[in-house]
Amino acid sequence: MKQKYEFKNVVAETLLIPLYMRAKESRRKGDAILKDTMAEQLVDSIEYDYSQFDGAKMSEVGCVVRGKYFDDAIRHFILSHSHPVVVNVGCGLDTRYQRIGNDQVAVFYELDLPEVIDLRRKLIPETGEDHYIAASLLETGWMDALKKQHPEGQFIFVVEGVLMYFYEEQVKTVLKHIAERFSGGELWFDVCGKMMVKSGAKPDSLRKSAAEIRSGISDGHEVESWVPALELIEQACYQKFFTERWGTVMRLFARFPRFSCKFSSLLGYRIK
Repeated sequence: MKQKYEFKNVVAETLLIPLYMRAKESRRKGDAILKDTMAEQLVDSIEYDYSQFDGAKMSEVGCVVRGKYFDDAIRHFILSHSHPVVVNVGCGLDTRYQRIGNDQVAVFYELDLPEVIDLRRKLIPETGEDHYIAASLLETGWMDALKKQHPEGQFIFVVEGVLMYFYEEQVKTVLKHIAERFSGGELWFDVCGKMMVKSGAKPDSLRKSAAEIRSGISDGHEVESWVPALELIEQACYQKFFTERWGTVMRLFARFPRFSCKFSSLLGYRIK
């Protein structure tokens, strides 16, 4: 039986976009970018008008490209570290723990606002080495608690589909707080570019949403000037991955990555 949930926060409600896109992709025959059977089950259990996202062709591909990109970054980190701790910041209803599979190798944490964690606990009960934290990414208490709980831990943080909803000064503060506590770890996140912010444009999946895009980063090296402890591993444009799935115009973006990054990109940093 489907359940209807009311969201108090318009940004919190955006968690349904990547969930629906992953479920839709998972049902795709033959060339699916990722498989996510739990996302399929969750979409079927939540009463919501998902049809409003069906015309968002760029987000439809972008959400799953982004999900796989970060999945792969985490897989690589787990394989290359002896005590990996994975922290999904602004987790929403992400099912990365279930997609990656763990076998007790890594400890996972899912962090989001209390409203979202309450919903997550109803729909995806905590299991195995996947633990939930109800807090804001702007707070630091949860960071200190994790550091204390895992003194030998090697941390990778993924902040997916979140930072563009915060102002630049808030983004700088979050990155600084993580970097000063978790040296030797990694930090991965996606951003909108400055051109998108200046133009007032939104990703196509947000055009009917009241959620605002409040900050953008076009050059990943800019973050290194904000937080010297962060060293850029990679800045990637979405269109370089699964090129055949993008439309003709977007495929052209892949040939001009610096221009593409003015609109959006995927970023990874090593914490020195």
